[in-house]
Amino acid sequence: MSPDSLPPVCKPGNPDVVVETGRSAARWLTQLSLTCRGFTCRRRRRDGNGVGRRGAPERKKRMDSLDSGQRFSPTQDAELDTIMQFLPASDSRKLEKKLWRSRKLWIGVGFIFLAVGVALLSGLLVWNFNLHNDVWIRKLYIGSLGISNQQFLAAHEDPNSPQFKSLTSQVMQQLKLIYSRNSVLSKYYTGFTVQAFSQGDGGSGVAYYQSEFDVPAPQQDALDDAIASLEPPAENQQGRQGRLLLRPTGSLDVHHIVSGALDPRMSRSTLFVKKSFSLHVHESGTVQSPGFPDAPYPPNVYLQWRLRADPGHRVRLNFHTLILEDDCERDFIGIYDSLAPIAHCVLKELCGFPHDSLSFLSSGNVMLITMVTSEDKNFPGFRASYSQIPLPAPNCGGNLSGLKGSFSSPFFPSNYPPQITCVWDIQVPEGNFVKVQFLKFFLSELGQKSKTCPKDYVDLRGQRLCGVKPGSSVLTSQSNKLTVTFRSDSYVDQGFIAEYKAFVPDNPCPGSFWCINDLCINQTLWCDGWNDCGDDNDEDNCVCEAFQIRCKNGQCKPEFWQCDGVDDCGDNTDEENCGD
Repeated sequence: MSPDSLPPVCKPGNPDVVVETGRSAARWLTQLSLTCRGFTCRRRRRDGNGVGRRGAPERKKRMDSLDSGQRFSPTQDAELDTIMQFLPASDSRKLEKKLWRSRKLWIGVGFIFLAVGVALLSGLLVWNFNLHNDVWIRKLYIGSLGISNQQFLAAHEDPNSPQFKSLTSQVMQQLKLIYSRNSVLSKYYTGFTVQAFSQGDGGSGVAYYQSEFDVPAPQQDALDDAIASLEPPAENQQGRQGRLLLRPTGSLDVHHIVSGALDPRMSRSTLFVKKSFSLHVHESGTVQSPGFPDAPYPPNVYLQWRLRADPGHRVRLNFHTLILEDDCERDFIGIYDSLAPIAHCVLKELCGFPHDSLSFLSSGNVMLITMVTSEDKNFPGFRASYSQIPLPAPNCGGNLSGLKGSFSSPFFPSNYPPQITCVWDIQVPEGNFVKVQFLKFFLSELGQKSKTCPKDYVDLRGQRLCGVKPGSSVLTSQSNKLTVTFRSDSYVDQGFIAEYKAFVPDNPCPGSFWCINDLCINQTLWCDGWNDCGDDNDEDNCVCEAFQIRCKNGQCKPEFWQCDGVDDCGDNTDEENCGD
């Protein structure tokens, strides 16, 4: 920029600048600095008449035109040449650069903090993972081995006999050999203990053992899977042959393995007393909890009673008294179809004061009773009697004929035995259909919630029944023949009792009232106020008698049920307008 292009006030050689005081002076200086960016304006000292030394009176007028306010005249020192210099204004582009540098600085600081945070989080995750890996869990598994080439001997009942010790050594070597073929089992197992032997199918031997593992916490599921892989599903024979590779040939021919985690309630650190008792049941006797009936059972104990029957017999156990704490997580009794508390072999778990059947049968010649107690709230305990009965298959299944009859699960109302299958083939005269009514039905099992009934069940025409059913449960055939199949696994219940009848399809209930669910009831029960069909079908569309009240839903109920505090109608009609 050349001097000629500048405003007159900023041109070099301007003899005089008149500046006002106060805010106007400050504002003028700012404007002048912006106008004369990069140059210096000097104000010369004036003489006494207000004219600069160079004598330019018209300059005063030019400066007066800038501002008409109060003028500033430096008269204090006439000899002082006052110089006023305007500094260069800041360049806006430089200001923008400075702002950008500041932003970049803060962004960099933010990235540093973010990186530090990510590093800390990663470190915490790695630390937590390593800490979790450093936690080792002690896990116990209980199981049994079926041994084909080893006959069971009476001496195998005595843990101190040479035969028991010799067979124990062989079993432990065989287990080591089996575990060595699995990387998880071989890596974490720490030892075995053999608890007992018994007679298996065909006179072969069965060994009951406990294995112990120390495993990192994250590997617990892998260990469970490895244990489960030792025994394939029974129905998968092809898979069975494949998994036999996990049981390499040793001194024993192992044809069967059942194993599962030990119930954690049986390995609580608070259990100070652990004892086992062996009893022969060829002569009837009793077994009871310590102190019964004079004192409550002791706290923090884990007791086992191993019951053995003669070969070719079952063990029968009947509880006469059973009073425990009603919390099975604290105090409970377990009944097992084996000599070890294997989960697959449990017949029943009991606590509290049960009212259902307390009679049990084994599938073979052995049975185990366990009792676990906690530290407080101890109760009287139990007393039970034991005996033995012949082993041949119970009287169940067969051919049934005639116009009517009945059948039930084995030993009903006692609990049916485990591992049985019964088939009834019912045939009635030609021209009739078959109706089956279950008078009592109890086929419950721990963990069985599926409607498909994969465990204990009764099958009629491809329809499976399990759980608890009311006495009004009726099923019918579409011909004069019907097959009923009953199957049980290990866990047992009271079972069922049923009646069958022949009926003509076009008159299924001659002389009786026919319910929608195919149940036949006496005609006198129709519209009597009671739900005899089980689905209120016999109480619909009734004509009420003088001694009855009519509900809004069309049902009739006895008049004396009105205002009794119970909703008998089902729609609360009988409880309306009752007053105080």
